[in-house]
Amino acid sequence: MHIKLFTTCLGDLFAQEAVLSTARVLRRLGHEIELPEQTCCGQPAYNSGFQADARPFVQDFLEHFRGAQAVVAPSGSCVAMLRQGLVQFFGDDAEARRLAEHTYELSQFLLDVEGLQAPKGHYEAKAIYHESCHLAHWLHQGDRTKELLAGIEGLELVSFREPQLCCGFGGTFAVHFPELSLAMADEKLGDIAQPAPDLLIASDQGCLMQLGGRLGAKREAKPQPMHLSVLLDRAGVGK
Repeated sequence: MHIKLFTTCLGDLFAQEAVLSTARVLRRLGHEIELPEQTCCGQPAYNSGFQADARPFVQDFLEHFRGAQAVVAPSGSCVAMLRQGLVQFFGDDAEARRLAEHTYELSQFLLDVEGLQAPKGHYEAKAIYHESCHLAHWLHQGDRTKELLAGIEGLELVSFREPQLCCGFGGTFAVHFPELSLAMADEKLGDIAQPAPDLLIASDQGCLMQLGGRLGAKREAKPQPMHLSVLLDRAGVGK
């Protein structure tokens, strides 16, 4: 397929490795990758109550990504925003509706389009997977992403006692309510059974920044945050 890669703001500024790993995995699976002009998905404005200010960002996305067979992003929250925004703001545009249906978070694409339920790969580590709220509830992915991890040879996957707990990031939520945000992050990390696993895997960089920041503040060496795409890339998925 001809895939247009949406890097996201956090991916562009803070998680370039996750973006590059996403491209490498998709290329190894035989897809053609294009990197068009990027824009914000509009979520910070939208979640802050400024829906009219979010509209131009979604319009830019529509113009830059128009015609793609598929759009893939290493972020469930940005994909959720784009799917909603394209229909809410431009629902009378057939291309906007089509693009909304063909914009995927990476694990969604691998599972639902590529049919990669049991990827071949190898990575020696003990890991725990955090399912982001947007991926689980807005995109209805639940914990299906763990199907990709379960197929990696050498990877021992453990679970949170309460996997539904939010990390507390929530984009602008963490800015407006920092004390509550940090308390939620600490609750989430406290839900990890000891001894801690080697890796904390997530599909959203915002969650990884939030939880990784708290781990760093507490000077805890484990688990190390790692984006799902980086793990799949290092495991050699698609080779």
